[in-house]
Amino acid sequence: MAKGKARSAKSPQRKKHRKILSEGRKRVLVVLFIPSVERDGKTAVDQEHWTGAALEMLGRVFGGATAYPKARGIWRDDEREGALIQDEPIVMHCYTTPADIQNEHNLAQLGRFCRRMGREAHQGEIGLVVGDEYFAIRDYSEGE
Repeated sequence: MAKGKARSAKSPQRKKHRKILSEGRKRVLVVLFIPSVERDGKTAVDQEHWTGAALEMLGRVFGGATAYPKARGIWRDDEREGALIQDEPIVMHCYTTPADIQNEHNLAQLGRFCRRMGREAHQGEIGLVVGDEYFAIRDYSEGE
């Protein structure tokens, strides 16, 4: 009997925890990489500017984001005979809802930002992860 009572005593607590954990639930992860160098691998990018701009955009569009300190990475530029570009990107994480990430207006803002950063920071590719899918953004034309 004591075991049965202990289980029923925990049941309302579990329901409370589930309710707390389900409120404000955002389950789609968006990851954006802010490069440290231009495509030439030598010219520095104004990471502070792009990090601030990305945080502002992700906060406005999806409700918030976190920028993590510099990582170490490498990117192979196939259009430049496989040149390897060493980079120290800032990695940004943003959790959002399925509805927010599927909203065409939100996606358009995210796409415009990535294309502008790619164009103005002279990148070969902007890396963007949405959910479990990686997008290699290389076309920086201003069209949607």
